[in-house]
Amino acid sequence: MKSQMAQTPKGPIEYTLLGSGPVVLVCHGTSSNCFSTDMLAPLVAGGFSVLTPSRPGYGRTPLAVGRSAAQAAEALVALLDSLQVETCAVLAISGGGPTGVALAAGFPQRITRLVLAEAVTHPEDRPNEPSYKNQAAFYGPMHALMWGMLGLMSRLSPRSMARQTLAIFSTHDPDDGLSKLSTEDIAKICRFYQGRSSRRGALADAAHSVGADLLGSIRQPTLVIHSREDNSVPFGHAEWSLKHIPQAELCEAGVTGHFFWVDPDYKRICQRLVAFLKADKK
Repeated sequence: MKSQMAQTPKGPIEYTLLGSGPVVLVCHGTSSNCFSTDMLAPLVAGGFSVLTPSRPGYGRTPLAVGRSAAQAAEALVALLDSLQVETCAVLAISGGGPTGVALAAGFPQRITRLVLAEAVTHPEDRPNEPSYKNQAAFYGPMHALMWGMLGLMSRLSPRSMARQTLAIFSTHDPDDGLSKLSTEDIAKICRFYQGRSSRRGALADAAHSVGADLLGSIRQPTLVIHSREDNSVPFGHAEWSLKHIPQAELCEAGVTGHFFWVDPDYKRICQRLVAFLKADKK
């Protein structure tokens, strides 16, 4: 798969585009980019076009395109303009949550529906979370070296890498979680570490803000996909979203926590997701 570059008034934006049909704009998570499409096949099979930009600071999209969540949202609307996409749904994943929120709140005429998947929606409270210091340290000066070592481990010992991932990203017993994964699930986890990770993008994400007022201004139907066993972005973010977004509903993910797309329940989650996105088409 090759990416493309769009020259927009906000600057160059890298993106991939899969499938055909109504557009779903993906705000990928931290340590991802426009090539992070493993979890998106059910949307393509469901009849959607999946547009995945590399958010500012990731891939070939310069950070200067949008340093804040609001600026990143403006840049992604410029991308929609350049591709002549009038309206779309938004799927915001993990660290892409603030950008997805800013899109829905700031551009209600362009965004039809919002999905928040294990998404950060209360970034102001992140420093108080138990795992925050370890996450912040991971994106320190040695990040590139550590990411390279994880990529090597994922190739040499896939099952060990998958177990370690579950131990870090889920509060569920990692051995039990691993026993529920298929060979392809383990391969998906390993492919995550074989992609590229951007320290610059992660540090920019850490400075993003949302605020209860912004969440409260969202008028689009919103689906919150979140696991109570997420050890990376705690379930409190889902509760915060459900409390403040007027038309929000919950779809619980399962034992793999933050890695919801390799969960044994992912088929059920996808069915709920596709049905939610198609609701306006009935």
